[in-house]
Amino acid sequence: MKRLLLPLLAVVALPTAVKANLFHKEPTYKQIVSQCKRPGLKYAEYNEIGMTQFAKNYLDLCIKKEAQKVLQTKYNKCLKNNNATFCQLTTKLDP
Repeated sequence: MKRLLLPLLAVVALPTAVKANLFHKEPTYKQIVSQCKRPGLKYAEYNEIGMTQFAKNYLDLCIKKEAQKVLQTKYNKCLKNNNATFCQLTTKLDP
């Protein structure tokens, strides 16, 4: 029974894992902003205690950091099929 259960479990789980990786998309700018503003991060804490300039600075840094990650991922994907000049000209962050 154990010999049948393990391969059956692998067959059921494998397509789900592969499908998840195939359709993974990078976040858009709006998604990055909402991700940086979510509760529990410093942005919310700073706003809560009235330190609005600290909150704005944190939000700006967070957005830049996350956007850089997305752009780097897109650029690396582009390099697999194209040359560097083309990728530098076309890699942009979705609105």
